Amino acid sequence: MIISRETGLVELGQFKTENEEVIDNLKLQYEFVGHKGQPLVVVCHALTGNHLTYGDNEQPGWWREIIDGGYLSINDYQFITFNVIGSPYGSSSKLNTPNFPDHLTMRDVTKANILALKKLGYERIDVLIGGSLGGMQALEMLYDGSIEVKKAVILAATEKTSSYSRAFNEIARQVIQLNGQEGLNIARQLGFLTYRSSKDYEARFSADEVVSYQKYQGNKFKNQFNKDCYLTLLDVLDSHDIFKGRDDVEERLHQLDTKVLTLGFADDLLYPDDQVRAIGRFFKYHRHFYVPDNVGHDGFLLNFGDWAPYVYHFLKLHKFKER
Repeated sequence: MIISRETGLVELGQFKTENEEVIDNLKLQYEFVGHKGQPLVVVCHALTGNHLTYGDNEQPGWWREIIDGGYLSINDYQFITFNVIGSPYGSSSKLNTPNFPDHLTMRDVTKANILALKKLGYERIDVLIGGSLGGMQALEMLYDGSIEVKKAVILAATEKTSSYSRAFNEIARQVIQLNGQEGLNIARQLGFLTYRSSKDYEARFSADEVVSYQKYQGNKFKNQFNKDCYLTLLDVLDSHDIFKGRDDVEERLHQLDTKVLTLGFADDLLYPDDQVRAIGRFFKYHRHFYVPDNVGHDGFLLNFGDWAPYVYHFLKLHKFKER
């Protein structure tokens, strides 16, 4: 079999958001890699991530190590990742779309994902996987239910964005509104304090090193990202609440035959393990693993050997006992 890789845009036509705003011709940037016809893995990326899950030799993707490492082998699956609406990495956003909506929600993002999958001819997902904002997308896509999902893996995500996360998001929002593009520097430094644990910082840095590291991460982000896109994505993150305006969430999710794996990470300040585990009460078939590393929330992007084997074994299972 020939492994193919392509990146491109899928055009979805007129798109009405949850807040009744309109995008004339919604476009989603995507990456496809793998064997055509193999079981489909849909990967949903996190807040400031992109569609380059696999990438290329010059710019390896953010989960390439998992794929090449055989945990989700490129010999067994085909993969697709969509860049979320509002991101600066190619999908419709304030950077490239006139009259782009002032506010987007998580439900807008997942609606677009589903429309794009259908436009590309996919009728079933074998593995739906994502961490943080990606895991929230996965949960919303399961609720939608219009595309069958065989197995889902949700990492470091919960049924709604935590109040703790929203508090930090609001500080970041105010810093950007006061300082423009320069504010992205401080916003990123602030974010890193929630993405990594205090134990991780103590283990990695001296008092002087940590200051240099924070400044480096802030400047790097300021030069790579766009303030308006970041504000859009903060709105998306803050909007996440699977129950908002709904009274049928538990019923709809419990009807699914999807086998669900959740993973929570030690010292995750934003989405603690007990809150991640709690998602399992919605599903007939559920397993949970606690990852005892000391990185914190960003554990799903690092130290793959600590948690990817759980995913590998979950995907190999064929028999599940109903809860």
